[in-house]
Amino acid sequence: MKRFVTSFAAAGLTLAAGYGAASADEIKIGVLYPTSGGGAIYGGPAMQGHDLAVEEINAAGGANGVKVVTVARDSKLNPAAAAAAAKELITKEGVNVLIGGLASSVGLAISEVARQEKVIYIATIPKSIKITREKLHPYVFRTASNTDFEGDALAQMVKRVDGKKICDVQLDYAYGHDLADGFIKALPSHAPDAEVVLTLRPKLGATDFNAYVTQIMGSGCDTVVSGLWGNHFVNLAKQGAPFGLFNQVTYISGGEIASHEIAGKMGADYPDNVVSNTYELWYHSPTEAHKKFQARLAKKAGTEETAMWPMLAYNGVMFYRAAVEKAGGTDAEKVIEALRGLTIETPVGPLTINAEDHQANTGQFWGPMKKQAGRKYRMMDPVTYIPPPGE
Repeated sequence: MKRFVTSFAAAGLTLAAGYGAASADEIKIGVLYPTSGGGAIYGGPAMQGHDLAVEEINAAGGANGVKVVTVARDSKLNPAAAAAAAKELITKEGVNVLIGGLASSVGLAISEVARQEKVIYIATIPKSIKITREKLHPYVFRTASNTDFEGDALAQMVKRVDGKKICDVQLDYAYGHDLADGFIKALPSHAPDAEVVLTLRPKLGATDFNAYVTQIMGSGCDTVVSGLWGNHFVNLAKQGAPFGLFNQVTYISGGEIASHEIAGKMGADYPDNVVSNTYELWYHSPTEAHKKFQARLAKKAGTEETAMWPMLAYNGVMFYRAAVEKAGGTDAEKVIEALRGLTIETPVGPLTINAEDHQANTGQFWGPMKKQAGRKYRMMDPVTYIPPPGE
């Protein structure tokens, strides 16, 4: 049965027609992170940050005085499953916005549903440059870094360690291919004497890296450049350790394997000679706002050693809240205009969504992962912030 479109001027909200339309006294956020399987190591912490943002908004009186409600689905790190869940959130739950994603393939799938259904999607984690370039449309925005920025940072790290012979090891899907393209494009500017001597493309979800370890060690490379994230890196590190892989090469990686999600999980198994990135570190506060955020997150998580992904999820929600307040409601077209060029304060400083490509200017922290006295896990030392172009 069709439902009528009802306008609630007092709340400043215009509701979408169709099944499951939101009520006047709530704003529904459809959130999609992997909370089972291999992606849960990131998806679980991301949900903590999302929930923290929603709790803080509602404690402050909501967005435009309207309560924010979360309707969550497990994306299962699978594009088809994520697309189906996104469609269901829109057509049956009547969400006002989609937020989340992890793998770039999943982000692209959610973005396509958002385009078809004319519902805003804020990609908080997926980094494929295609999301805000070839596949850009009015309803998609990204608050994470993109692969061109991260590829440039990889090239900067190659220069820093004086890498000459490079093994390029990326996952065989959108993020991996686009990160490799960004790196290759940036390499001549930062390390013109370096050359790629081996290219490897493990499948997304791969668990057996023994053949890749053998190829790397036989290639003569002194540096591995990679974007293996989560359990992909964990498995490579454990399988490469008996052969001395990390004694032979310097391993430079995107994929945020410097985050505590990975370093804390691996503990003493985290290898030597790793240089990597993260958006945030619980033990490094570049702003007073970060200290306060980290304290709130630690209380919610029940541990001092908080994960990184909560901040990305938190920022996505806060961008939407700010846009709704600027737009005076949840009408998609008005919120789109509000998001373009919007700047908000985040735990690591101000972030702005570019009006043209809908990309936030998110920087990253990079550095070597080192053993620390009294700690069972590695920490980044020193910490170097790499700003996005133009900052």
